[in-house]
Amino acid sequence: MDHIFRKLTHGLMLVGGLGIFLMMANITLDVVFKVFWNAPIQGTVEISSYYYMVAIVMLPMAMVEYDDEQISVDLLFNHFPDWLKRASLLVTFLATAIMLSIMTWRTGLDAVRAFNVGEVVMGSREIIVWPARCMLPIGFGLAAVAAMLRAIMLLRGRAVTKLQDTGSAV
Repeated sequence: MDHIFRKLTHGLMLVGGLGIFLMMANITLDVVFKVFWNAPIQGTVEISSYYYMVAIVMLPMAMVEYDDEQISVDLLFNHFPDWLKRASLLVTFLATAIMLSIMTWRTGLDAVRAFNVGEVVMGSREIIVWPARCMLPIGFGLAAVAAMLRAIMLLRGRAVTKLQDTGSAV
């Protein structure tokens, strides 16, 4: 299970990375076409905001959670005894999974609504945006699964976090 989930999250991270490259290319071409031929690429701002940026943030979210790469402050945590570290991590993983599940449900409802109405946005031209709405529940949902998997790993005694000052793992 770990191997499959890791491959899935790393694949989504690569898609998010591809989004960075595509956004850079799209915006660069837009500027070049506008400056040299007075013919900007229509919809660049909308595609960047509704597709590229959402993919860049949401798709790697599960990998960031699963690999313990999110920003964290462990000012007091490193001074806790091991039992309190494990209890704190378990509560954190469960709370994270619950909050991410709620966000998955809510953004999932928004994605279904957007699909049902065929949501578009008007800018320099009409851009279909309902497919982009699906990236939010996918990102939040897989991050919730990652948090739950980390809770299970913790309960099984596997390493789930990196400690900076000792180099050991809890």
